[in-house]
Amino acid sequence: MWNEQLVECARANEHGTLTVVDTSGYPSSVRCVVRFDRVSELIAFPALGPEANAWRGSACLLFHSHNEQLEDFHEMMIKGELVEEDGSLVMRPSGFLTGTGRLDTDAMPHAKDPIHLVKFMLLGRRKAREYLAKRGRPWPPTDFRPMLAAARELDHESSRQG
Repeated sequence: MWNEQLVECARANEHGTLTVVDTSGYPSSVRCVVRFDRVSELIAFPALGPEANAWRGSACLLFHSHNEQLEDFHEMMIKGELVEEDGSLVMRPSGFLTGTGRLDTDAMPHAKDPIHLVKFMLLGRRKAREYLAKRGRPWPPTDFRPMLAAARELDHESSRQG
């Protein structure tokens, strides 16, 4: 499952983080440089450390970036299988996931773009409902009283200072 638009987004990052889970269930990660091969639809890793060269099986590759103000945020994860081909470790992608669920960009919503924030909030609600439905669970009740009390306390403190 190759997605050229999201591959182009990933190419904007200097590094990614490759993660696998070993047989005992413990995750291992390494920062890495990646090469995307459009023809073979494979992801290559030109310089992995010796510990990662033995990895095989399910893996994910994470890309994220932001500016100094933690804005202009981009995030994407590529799921796939690590396999050996021609003596090199490569990843066969099986899915591209972005924080917003979009398949054309890895850009996260920004406070200056309210429509994207609303879409992001609605995506979160939809995904939560899907998650609960898949498990046959009801929407959990939320006690907003502690949050409202904290908000009132902050408002009270700011009015005392101002």
